[in-house]
Amino acid sequence: MTTIASIGTGNMGTALIKGILDADPSIEVRATTHSAASAQRLAAALPAATVTSVEDDPDANRAAAESADFVFLGVKPWMMAETVRDLAPALTGQSVLVSMAAGVSAADLARLAPNSPIVRIMPNTPSAIGHGVIALSPAPGVDPTAAATLRRLLSGAGLVVPLDEAEIPAMTGISGSGVAYFFLLAEAMITAGVKLGLTEETAAKMVVATADGAGRLLADNPDPAALRKAVSSKGGTTLAALNTFIDGGIFDLAEAAVTAAADRSLEMEKENSAAIDG
Repeated sequence: MTTIASIGTGNMGTALIKGILDADPSIEVRATTHSAASAQRLAAALPAATVTSVEDDPDANRAAAESADFVFLGVKPWMMAETVRDLAPALTGQSVLVSMAAGVSAADLARLAPNSPIVRIMPNTPSAIGHGVIALSPAPGVDPTAAATLRRLLSGAGLVVPLDEAEIPAMTGISGSGVAYFFLLAEAMITAGVKLGLTEETAAKMVVATADGAGRLLADNPDPAALRKAVSSKGGTTLAALNTFIDGGIFDLAEAAVTAAADRSLEMEKENSAAIDG
């Protein structure tokens, strides 16, 4: 039986574990939180998991990680050094550390836990409903069988994309942060609809349904340019709107936004590496 320890299980960790258990209920999951109150909420969300809190048991993280096949690190980047140092006595060379923290490199994790195989992953929030995108980057020395098992487990939460670690900032800009870009466009469209006379409720329903339909079409035919051209009749309403976006510089703006997220990811790596140095 595969055993997963989820350390510092927040919203993203909960989403991933839920996806994993939905795909394979036989997995043994030990999950920890910081507070007793959050542990109660987590136990309700993941009834198949064994949930403990550091508030109730200062050794909860070490106990959960002991002999686990995979140890998921869900703590905030600035808490990583303290958490991994605390875990180190409970880790063996067989337990794979799986970090989902943005801005913490595999090399820095290896400094904190030199005897542990390390895999970086970068999920996004739709993992909670099985439609996430999860980057998977094993560090050198990770057993290929363990990496393949982890990929299979994570596939319950969405599309798993193997990447070199150097490619993770780009993935962060495209998918990790990218979900929010669609939310922002939806928000702007709803606001525009209200200004044109719709109620907010009606505009929201229409935008949500439009986004759902567009996503389904794109999933069936992953060629956004072709789909856009197919609905852009010369002299029509759609082309008038699209030209407004294009003339406004949407391609340059999207590139700048994605680059900003990727650059911030790299900046965080430098900041967190410096923090680990003390």
